[in-house]
Amino acid sequence: MPKNVLVALMVTGILSACEKAEDLYSSYYAYFRYTPVSAKPNLYRACTSLGEFCAITYPPGSGQNYVIKSPTTPSAVDYIPRTALLGYRDFILGVGGGLVLGMPMIPEMLEQESNVVCYDLCCSNCYQDYHIQKHMNLRPEGQATCISCGRTYDLNNMGVVSAGEAGRSLFRYYVHYHMATQTITVSNN
Repeated sequence: MPKNVLVALMVTGILSACEKAEDLYSSYYAYFRYTPVSAKPNLYRACTSLGEFCAITYPPGSGQNYVIKSPTTPSAVDYIPRTALLGYRDFILGVGGGLVLGMPMIPEMLEQESNVVCYDLCCSNCYQDYHIQKHMNLRPEGQATCISCGRTYDLNNMGVVSAGEAGRSLFRYYVHYHMATQTITVSNN
């Protein structure tokens, strides 16, 4: 094979790999910052325990509170009061008004240990295909299910579709959990 063709194929492969890495994170706007994480048990467990996830939402009828729920402790609900400042600056809960935070059971490829991940609570396939915002139901085994399209997503495996019709993975956001200050920050950049 000529040297020029080989170089062109290698460059194409490298560029394709870069595109795939960039597609891992959503370009939709999300921002959440909270401290101290230890003050909210559901959030704390999701940030420190393997296989634990929680949903953060601002549901209608919740009064003036953000709600943090975990599928492993459905009766224990944490609240964060919604203030004008938080609603304007600190909590933009993704596409569908909800985030999923947690620590996967299995570390991602090339990682030594699991780190906190964040997905949009909105079904990415329903949103992309039909422009509808459908919140998913979290299940204790680290899965999220959309009642509209029937897909199940594996939160322990990068939010990929694990049951139902094939499709795109969940929208994902950058997250940083700083243990020393008990601060969690979610963003899309």
